[in-house]
This record gives sequence, C-alpha cells and structure tokens, in this order.
Amino acid sequence: MFKYIQFTLKLLAIGMLFFIYPDTVISQTLNTSTFDSPLKIPLFLSGNYGELRSTHFHAGIDLKTQGNTGQPVYSASEGYISRIKIQSGGYGHSIYITHPNGYKTVYAHLDRFNPDIQEFVKQNQYNLQRFEINLYPPKNKFRLEKGQQFAYSGNTGRSGGPHLHFEVRDASNDVPLNALKFNFPIEDEIPPEFRNLYAYSFPENNPVGNNGEARRSYQAYKKDDTLFFVNDIVELQHEYIGFGAEVYDFLNGSTNRCGIYSLVLAIDDVNLFSFTIDAISFLKTRYINAHMDYDLKISEGRSVHRLFKLPNNRLSIYDKNICTSLYHITDDSLHNGKITSADAYGNRSCLEFKFRKVNTNSQTENIENTAIVKWNEGKEFVKEKCTIRIPGGALYRDICFDYSVIPSISSFSDTISIHYDTEPLHKNITIKITPDTIPGIMVSKLFIARKNGDGISNEGGEWLNNQLVTDARKFGKYFVAIDTTPPDIVPVNFNRNGDYSDGQSLIFKVTDDLSGIESYNAYIDNQWVLLEYDEKNDIVFYKIDMERLNWGINHLLRLQVSDRKNNIAIFEDQFFY
Repeated sequence: MFKYIQFTLKLLAIGMLFFIYPDTVISQTLNTSTFDSPLKIPLFLSGNYGELRSTHFHAGIDLKTQGNTGQPVYSASEGYISRIKIQSGGYGHSIYITHPNGYKTVYAHLDRFNPDIQEFVKQNQYNLQRFEINLYPPKNKFRLEKGQQFAYSGNTGRSGGPHLHFEVRDASNDVPLNALKFNFPIEDEIPPEFRNLYAYSFPENNPVGNNGEARRSYQAYKKDDTLFFVNDIVELQHEYIGFGAEVYDFLNGSTNRCGIYSLVLAIDDVNLFSFTIDAISFLKTRYINAHMDYDLKISEGRSVHRLFKLPNNRLSIYDKNICTSLYHITDDSLHNGKITSADAYGNRSCLEFKFRKVNTNSQTENIENTAIVKWNEGKEFVKEKCTIRIPGGALYRDICFDYSVIPSISSFSDTISIHYDTEPLHKNITIKITPDTIPGIMVSKLFIARKNGDGISNEGGEWLNNQLVTDARKFGKYFVAIDTTPPDIVPVNFNRNGDYSDGQSLIFKVTDDLSGIESYNAYIDNQWVLLEYDEKNDIVFYKIDMERLNWGINHLLRLQVSDRKNNIAIFEDQFFY
C-alpha cells in the first residue's frame, strides 16, 4: 500500500502569482499591459524561464534576433538605467532598468549601447583601466521612456549565438519572475512533449547515493497531441519509489526545446506531487541540482525533473501539501501513474503508465558506516597524502563516499579520485594534497587541477604546511600540476607596420592550456588603451579610438597577457594609423 499525504492541487490564476520563500511571502498582481516588447520584430524563443541549466534555473527568456547581432533594443517600460555590467563571460554586455511599477528588467548579451551610454562606460573603463566593469549610474543619468531604444542586441558573454536574454525581476529583492506571465506577443499553442519516464527505487526510505539505488528509463510514446504513454509495465526493484520525467515545451515558430512550467504526479488518481515555476531566487537557484537528475544532465544532456524531493532541497516551487519523502509500496499489485505537464500559456499534456513492485533477490551492498556521509553533518577523510573535508549541507542527500588513488606520471602527485562527478555539491569541499616532490622556488607555480573531459581545469591552491589546499565545487579526479608556461598570443588580423587608417579593430587570439587567463592589458605609445576580451572565442581586440589616438603616424602597440600563475606573455610591434 502507498503511504502518502493527499493534497488538493491548487491552480494558480494567470492574473495572480504567489511567490513563497522560507522567510517571506510575496503576493503580486500582474498587470499584463505593464511592458512593451524589448524588440520590434516578431518574438520567437530559443529559451524560456525556468529551464534546467547545468547549475541553475534559466532566469529569463531568450529572444531570437533573426540570427544576427545589431537589432535595436527598447526599454520595456519607463524607468532609469540602474546598472551597467561588462563581463568577458556571463551576461557579457548587460543593462538593468528599474521601473516605477516595482519591477526591474534586464537586457543581456548586448553588442553595444547608444553613444551617450557607450561613452559613459568607456570613460569609466579608462579611469579604472579595466575592461570588466560594474556601474551604478545616478537615477537621473539615463532616464528612458517606454519603448525608447537604448542598445543593440549581440552575442557577448557566454551566449551560444546571437539573441537577447531578457528578464523581469521584482525590484525589491532582485528575484527573477517568469517573464512569460507578462503577456508579451509570443505565440504558444503547442503542449509539452514527454520523452522518457524514469523510475527510481531504494531499499530504504532514504535516497542514499551509490547504495542500492535502481533507476530505469522507459520511452514515452505519443498517442495524440496531449496524451503520451509507456508501452511496458514499469517494474520497481525496491519498495521505496519515486519517478522522474524528461519533458520539454515547444513554442510556435521555433524548434528549440524549452522548459516546462508545471508538473503534477498522480498515483491511482490521487495527486501526490506538484511544482510550478513562477519565481526562483538567485540565492536558491543552485538547488536545481537536487530538483533534476544531475547525473543524466551532465552525462547525457537530459533535463529530467525528479518528482520527489531529496533531503537538502530548499526550493519553494513545490506545493506545500506534497509528500516530500519517497513513496512506500509493499504490495505487488498493478498501479496507475499519471504525470500532467503544463506550459505558461496553459497548454497541457499527460503521460500515463502502469507500475508494480517485483520481487528480486538483489541485495544491497554492505557499506562500512565510516563511508557514509550524511548531507546535514558532513565528514572529514584523512588519507595518505590527501585530506578531504565535506561540510554539512554540501550534499543534497546522504552518500556512500568513494575514494581511490590512481598512479600518475605526468604531475607532481598521484591522481586522487574523490567520489563521482555525477553526484552534485551545493557547497565547496576542501581538498588538501601533499605533492610527491616539492620543486623549491617553483612552489608558486603549483596548482590543484581537476580532470575535465580531455582537458583540465584550474582549481587554485594555497601552499600551507607543505600541502596545496583549495576549495572545490565538484567531486572528481584531482592532482597537483605546475604551470611555468606563459599564454600564447597569436595575431589574427595584425600585420607589422600595417595601415589601420580605416579604423579596423586589432584582433589577437590568446590561449592558456593550464591555469587559464588572468589579466590582459594593451598599451599604445606607453598609454593604456581599452582591450576587450571575448572569453568564449579566446579573442582580445582593440577598437581604434579615433578620439583618443593621434592619426597619421606610426604607433607602438604592447600587449601583455598573464595567466593565473603569473606567467606573462608580451607582444610588441608597430602599426600605422
């Protein structure tokens, strides 16, 4: 029999959203005519609010810009520019507008701003001699009317292609809201589509990782536009069970897979689990690692919503009357399951399936109690040449900790395999590694590296008591490496004594295979000039500044790039402008 708490699914009216947090309740009535479109072209989405990204819920909507950069961007309502941020990664070039109606809108991955805004940013960059910058202009500096153009769309930061990332936030706390609830001219008549059902079972009422968990997948087949089914009877190995669904939404005029708005799980016609994605604070967005099946996300790229809560899941998107634990089934009867998904426009679809518990002779591996790490307690493991400290709250569930040493001949230590990178972390763990050899004066060049696919990532490291110590956000394989090689600087369009009188940009490719790029600066005739960095393409470039550079003479360019271990590369040559 099932042990559950029956609840009544609470339908949210389109005109009213309730955002519930552990310490406050926010109730807002949405005026659907509050905002105009930020683009004056037909709106099609490449991404929507609440999508399951690798470490966070997507905080906005991604508006297509017809495959190009340079589309004019307009203020969605009257207000003032309250923040301008320039990053080599992340949101790239972004602008934040605060509105008198209690909202804030965000426009990211921009290519450039209007001339007055652009000059304000550039002047601050020159004053600070820094490309990356975070500015908070005075309220009266840049006031905008509703529908006033102020920037152009782009592909800056970690954008995967030209588009406009657009957000609506609660101005009082910066919590991003579901922008699709504000009646932008976006068409969606397509219900969500189920791809797979996942069935989980555990031997005990505690979803301990790597200790008897059984997960099986079942393909979802389409009966009609709103009904999906599973052909096989779902068989569960253990008596504590849960389900997960891989389901996506699609919108008119786009083939991009988008995220869904809500899911409801019913067993034998009783609603047992429900969530709705209306508002997720940046302070809570990393709990996505507990909400989704993290293993399937990083290993197969699948977005699978768990329909049960892991112990350390602090998200507030779930119906408060749900049964938060696993479901207990002791009989071998056939039961009916139904998962209903909806998008923000009210289109719905269902996945129906039948399941039962089967008797098996499988036995859970006996794990020494010393290897169990409880999510709320943490533990420290002291091994030969390595210490790992896992603080309380770093895990989303208890785990059976796994540790091994892999001999290595290519670094200053063996490779330490710290559990599995398919198990996510919410907080940093501390790693201390004692190198096999200590290279004397080269200690400052050592760092702890993590194997990352075919490459490595620099996890930092401070030298303390003949050990390298660092904090890391992922489990995985770690070792001590050394970086004594400066970055590479390769001209892309720069020619010695070349004529750049037409104002072309001077472009260079900069790479560093070990510790990574730390800083980049350019000087022309011994004066600092603004060098822009496109991190995803490993490009730095200087745009000829006609107001700051004398015309008609030869100039000496000096480009200096440093990695995170203070290895410095210098490129120096002349050009004509």
